[in-house]
Amino acid sequence: MISNNIFNINSISLDNEFKTKKEVFNFITDYFFKNGFSINKKDLLDGFYAREEEGSTAFTDGIGIPHSKVDAIVKPGIFVLKIKEGIEWESMDDKKTFFFISLAIPNNNYDELHLKMLSSIARKLVDPIFKNNLLLAKDKETIYKIVSEVEIK
Repeated sequence: MISNNIFNINSISLDNEFKTKKEVFNFITDYFFKNGFSINKKDLLDGFYAREEEGSTAFTDGIGIPHSKVDAIVKPGIFVLKIKEGIEWESMDDKKTFFFISLAIPNNNYDELHLKMLSSIARKLVDPIFKNNLLLAKDKETIYKIVSEVEIK
């Protein structure tokens, strides 16, 4: 189960009307910065863009896992964002992305945690029941229950 310090019900935002990757990154960055996961908003935002330049963080079926791993991040965090309309995100299946599980990972000595968080979530997204339940969830409580039960291992 994921610790409340990393992910809690307030780490979820639903039904936003964003049209661009820039709007999504700014919103995610604001959450992590305002909630004390990062001490430098610009560096955090730059980290999301830098990671995206390495290759798209969008998977399939409308899901993306944008993540930033920079020195400005002082504690790990997960933020879930579900937007009303999908946006272009260079996904593996060319579908628009509307469900984001975003990660903020401290750069200092957290390589193992970064890989564990990312791989644990990615592994669960391969499970069709998990993915379907997540995509069909209509409220924060349901999404929280589904995501918080992912074991980081």
